[in-house]
Amino acid sequence: MGINRTVWSEHYSQGRGFRRLGDDEKKLIVEHAPAQKGCRALDVGCGTGEMSAYLASLGYEVDAVDLADTALARARTDHPDATVRWLRLDIERDDPAPLDDALYDLVVFRLSVAFVHDRTRVLHALGRRLREGGTVLVITPLAAHTSAEKRHIALDEDEISALTCGWTIVQRLAVGDLAALVLRGPCADTVATERSVPATGYAVAGALAIVTDEHGRVLLGWSNRGMWELPGGKIEGAEPLDGAGVRELAEETGLHATGASVVTILTDAAQGVPRVTAVIRIAGVTGTLITAEPEKFTRWEWHDPHALGCLGPVFTPGAQALNTVWPGVIAGLPPVHSYPTANAGPRGSAGCRSTASPPTAASSPCPQAPA
Repeated sequence: MGINRTVWSEHYSQGRGFRRLGDDEKKLIVEHAPAQKGCRALDVGCGTGEMSAYLASLGYEVDAVDLADTALARARTDHPDATVRWLRLDIERDDPAPLDDALYDLVVFRLSVAFVHDRTRVLHALGRRLREGGTVLVITPLAAHTSAEKRHIALDEDEISALTCGWTIVQRLAVGDLAALVLRGPCADTVATERSVPATGYAVAGALAIVTDEHGRVLLGWSNRGMWELPGGKIEGAEPLDGAGVRELAEETGLHATGASVVTILTDAAQGVPRVTAVIRIAGVTGTLITAEPEKFTRWEWHDPHALGCLGPVFTPGAQALNTVWPGVIAGLPPVHSYPTANAGPRGSAGCRSTASPPTAASSPCPQAPA
């Protein structure tokens, strides 16, 4: 079941919902996100509102969002006395303006995060709405405990690794057959990371594709090597550099480029082996994004360029390529030589550090439970 208003509206109008909120989940909230006066909570994918009403009973001021009107109608009927602001909002695609400029002490995804495609982007965006010491709590079924026909409602271990990447504090707890992820500090530094298998040969030549969507978000894949990577790979034979990027994009993601150009050539070394990387800017794409090579990648997601400095491990050439298109967005990169092409335009030098100060969160009236 995908995130689609029509599908979900039918789901709730048929009287269906999700598993009831358990005592062990309530205990989890009390222990790891205790409320005090003035604390605010956001319940994402609130469904029929059981979690929202419970948070309100603890003293939270609650915003509850769901994309289905039928879910919210049932929530209002089932919890008429709950002090909750019910909002229709697709947290992944809609303008977040209905949330105003609210800062939260707690953001909860209960049984909903598996239905969000760009989970990393969404969680980090909401993480920037946390007050200092605030918490994102994800409660999710696990693929290992879920039948094959319901696999889409659960996360496997690789998906959990991608979801928690880039957070400063990550705590994982068992809640019956569910997993609870307690996340704090949504901006762990991006770290340029090399693959564990050493490079071989006298030199390595490859191409990496920079692809953006209509919102300017860039495509990255969580690889089975435990890092974020751009679409790309080694050049085959005498193929052109831009052709290599286009080919790798199609092979890995199912997307087909409508235009491509080389914006710069990067040279460095991997495990002592010289490495040449062509950075290919893709003008546009057609097709449907898929994980075409699951043996290499767990998933593909669209990321906001301004958040690229908070992703955790990123394959070194990919981090350097991103920094040539968005100079200074990733700090502390290892040395690299960049040779912009004539059609690249002014982009700044690769590897430069950002001088902008990170945003600071408002102080929280709520205690931060130890991780």
